Amino acid sequence: MAKKSLIKELEKQEAEELLRLLEEVSRRFPVAEMYLRMEFGFEAEPILEKYRKALTKEYFPTRGRGKARVSRADRILKEFALISAFPDDLMDMYWFQLHLAIRYHLVFGHDYEPFIKGIHRNWQKLLGMASESGREEEFREKAEQAFDGPYRRAGLISEMLAGKGA
Repeated sequence: MAKKSLIKELEKQEAEELLRLLEEVSRRFPVAEMYLRMEFGFEAEPILEKYRKALTKEYFPTRGRGKARVSRADRILKEFALISAFPDDLMDMYWFQLHLAIRYHLVFGHDYEPFIKGIHRNWQKLLGMASESGREEEFREKAEQAFDGPYRRAGLISEMLAGKGA
């Protein structure tokens, strides 16, 4: 069914039928339920915290050394992008992931090429989203402040801030 015909069909429905349909969709598809919770502001913080914990566990688990798998971090971000009702939440989640990845790089000296490319790719995605919403300078300043001092010597951070890709 094309989007226009779907909209026309939904416009024909009564409010009670639309509510029933919305309940059914949110029951069958947990992603839709989480999206609605984020959209209406119900329990948004626990949802955000769930994804932050998943990212933190990938880089700095409570036991052992993190795996820092780019594919896993990207999957978490992609899943969050599906339910994120507001671009600011998505940008903040990308910033959170980048901050964890760079800390991991600095702590463990992880120079695996796909890992570094993933950091650059996510930084470019974040800057793209930030420039669309007028927040690019804010994230550049956050990066300058977060990785000042001894972190500045790391070539990765210098390249990111200079806008170079991997």
